[in-house]
Amino acid sequence: MSDPSSDRPSDPLYVPALPARRNALDAYDSLPPRVRACVTPLWSIPPRVRTRGPRPPHPLDPDPAALAARLRAVLHRIEAVQRGRPAWIDAFHVEDQVWPFDASGRPGAARTSLRPVTGVERPAGQQTAGAEAARASGSGLGVRVFPTGLSDEKLRDEVGLLLDRIAFARCPLDLLLDLGAVVDEHCPAEKRALRALALLGPLHRWRTVVLLAGSFPRGYPEDYGAPLAEAHRFDWDVWHMLVDGPDRPEVRVAYGDYGADHTGSADRPLEAAGGSPWGVVRYTTERTFLLARVPTRGTDHADAVRALVREIVCAEGFRGAEFSEGERWLVSCAAGAGGAGVGGPEVWLRSGHVQHMAQVVRALRRRP
Repeated sequence: MSDPSSDRPSDPLYVPALPARRNALDAYDSLPPRVRACVTPLWSIPPRVRTRGPRPPHPLDPDPAALAARLRAVLHRIEAVQRGRPAWIDAFHVEDQVWPFDASGRPGAARTSLRPVTGVERPAGQQTAGAEAARASGSGLGVRVFPTGLSDEKLRDEVGLLLDRIAFARCPLDLLLDLGAVVDEHCPAEKRALRALALLGPLHRWRTVVLLAGSFPRGYPEDYGAPLAEAHRFDWDVWHMLVDGPDRPEVRVAYGDYGADHTGSADRPLEAAGGSPWGVVRYTTERTFLLARVPTRGTDHADAVRALVREIVCAEGFRGAEFSEGERWLVSCAAGAGGAGVGGPEVWLRSGHVQHMAQVVRALRRRP
């Protein structure tokens, strides 16, 4: 199956897989234009309400009208922050009988830069609907593949069947190879990625190939010590071993991660009640995440937050207030200057995403 597109855009430099929540959307929106131009997000739309089990139930939402309204609002916000730049939209948690890609609510939407996403684990109807939406919009289609749990032959056959099913659309296709959580240096993630690329690369002339992985810890690693914990960025190492190693693939493989959050961040519902008495302020260095476990409530919680944020600001590898809006917020919080507040989990995550994306773009642009 050939790629009929003669309009090949420049390959993305960096692909963060981000949940389409306010903190991540605002973080991307606040990036300087020169940084934002290097970032092509994969937006995953979280469920509206909590679901149970490893796969969403059917129907996906007890209130289809509320789901449709929320979906239109989220997609409208994505289109606004993208400013016409391309991005992938994975609606796994909210797609049901009808493909929900059209932010206007009308079938046969106008051309858009947003690219729907499908995968081998999706129902056949979703796969063809995604291809139809991609053909109508002219944006292309993302094929997200999770190579874990499948034998080499099964993986190749499943992707081949998918490609045959959507061939009618004759639209550009992007391979989004997602390794999921990589939190151990002994995990054979690099070999798994190499095998998957060797199997799937020849099946199609992919417009873009992205390797995604995430190393941000799901739980706070308390055994790392106080006051700051440190988690290694194994996802960064895996990509480097792949693209700089002796068996590096012939095609260009773009770097992707899960921003400054863990791989399950898009599984939490948009409408979540309550909150934890603890949160995490995070900071991305060249090779690690620095993590401070801070209280979200209590009479003295503001002083506790400022004290731990000061540890981050004074840590080796802190890039200074001029580097990004994320660093500026951390410095202001630590000093309490100008009546700056200490925020809460949403602010801490937004700050984390901003400085993380800015750091990754700088590191990638420095590569030869």
